[in-house]
Amino acid sequence: MSREPLAAPIPLREPWNVAVLLVAWGSFAAWCVNGIPPSVDLPAHAAQMQTLAALVRGDPAVSAVYEAHLPLGYGLPIWFFLPVTLLTNGAFAARLAAWTGLMFFPLSQLALARVLQRPAWTVVFGLPLAFNISYWYGFLPSFFSLPLALFSLALYLHALRSSGRAVGAVVGLALLSTATMLSHLVAFGALCVGMAALALFSDSRRRAVGLAAAGLALPLGLCAARIVALASRAFAPGNAAPTDYGWGSHFNWLLRNYRPEGRLAVVGPLLITLVFVVAYLRGRREEPRAPWVLFLSLGALFLMTPKALSGAWLIHVRLPVLTGVVALVLVDPARIARPVRALLLLVVLASLAETARFHWRFKQEVEGLETLVASPPPPGVHGYVSLVGHRSQGSRLVYLEHLGQWWTATQGGVGHHFFADGDHLPVRFRPGHSLPQWLDGGSSEQLAPFSALLVYGEGPLPGTLAEFEETGRAGAWRRLERR
Repeated sequence: MSREPLAAPIPLREPWNVAVLLVAWGSFAAWCVNGIPPSVDLPAHAAQMQTLAALVRGDPAVSAVYEAHLPLGYGLPIWFFLPVTLLTNGAFAARLAAWTGLMFFPLSQLALARVLQRPAWTVVFGLPLAFNISYWYGFLPSFFSLPLALFSLALYLHALRSSGRAVGAVVGLALLSTATMLSHLVAFGALCVGMAALALFSDSRRRAVGLAAAGLALPLGLCAARIVALASRAFAPGNAAPTDYGWGSHFNWLLRNYRPEGRLAVVGPLLITLVFVVAYLRGRREEPRAPWVLFLSLGALFLMTPKALSGAWLIHVRLPVLTGVVALVLVDPARIARPVRALLLLVVLASLAETARFHWRFKQEVEGLETLVASPPPPGVHGYVSLVGHRSQGSRLVYLEHLGQWWTATQGGVGHHFFADGDHLPVRFRPGHSLPQWLDGGSSEQLAPFSALLVYGEGPLPGTLAEFEETGRAGAWRRLERR
């Protein structure tokens, strides 16, 4: 690929434009994650962070129920932000992690654009992609791993286009690819597919394969046993969810489920991708081949990946964002007619406006939670009950399922329902211990371990909560403690 034509040089004034863009984006991202953002699993991951910090400190109440471990293929951000958690709390660390993930997206796009000598302002067209399914679901490991995979691909392309031994690039690639693997195996798998495609279609295939092998050897060696175990679950799931390809959901899941979050969050990137693909096909003889190879390989991976695999759900919908980002470097945007570029820019701004509106509406809906979690729960186990189900604001995503775990994330103590029943996150139940996950229709037996509850929703309390009394109220939230 080194002999392929490259795009025109980038104007020197663009670094100032990029700095202004990143400051504006950073401010917008900070507003989005401040307070109570609409994110399904983020409160649970924040509770994981705070509980992990309590285990590191040796809290006996927490240590009696939970233990820490280092899973392969998932959860690196929770360990990475442990120092922040120890200095503050899990709630702040999770919000900072989400903000960092939002910042990584344009930076990883910028790295890819620089390697292929595309203008830096190309990243503007990719900003809506930052609010992908991993953001809305609050999958911190997946959310981090996607830009890490893009950084890795950019570094690999840089190494391919450089002369010499590229020892530094190989070391950097090994570190980045390992970080990708430790964050989330799905993104690491996409990285391996992308690098393999680039290597096979490279003009210097032998060197390209050698660079890929050297850069991926460490993470592949670390996770080989884990991959074998997950592959066996794909064919013999046991108690896990069976493999489900879900062909139709490859095309309609996001369109069907993105409602108040903004229709343009899906339609916009699809339109932008289509414009860049058409522009590339029209001038493909003058453009480098590497982005097209990468685009096709990642697109094919998305189409082939099942909806449920090895017990994990919604695998396939985490991959389109990578294909969308790569589409933005297929051609120099200057090749696209100015009126079309202006239209795409309007689509980007409208999509971000929809995103901002949904954040504002959600924060208004759950107002009062921050007031009640500002003081610690009493000794014992504390929990969360939603009287209005798990959906909100007309969305099909279950934003209310883990919302009360911000209490654990903010104040610590022994909480529940933050994925401690599995081995894929750093904090899990100690052998022989468990706590109920959902308490919506909880029986007296299920509620027996709990000394305090956060309840969301108006209306009278169910009879199963008769042993609790109200000790605080804010908005639609109530704090109950055992009589």
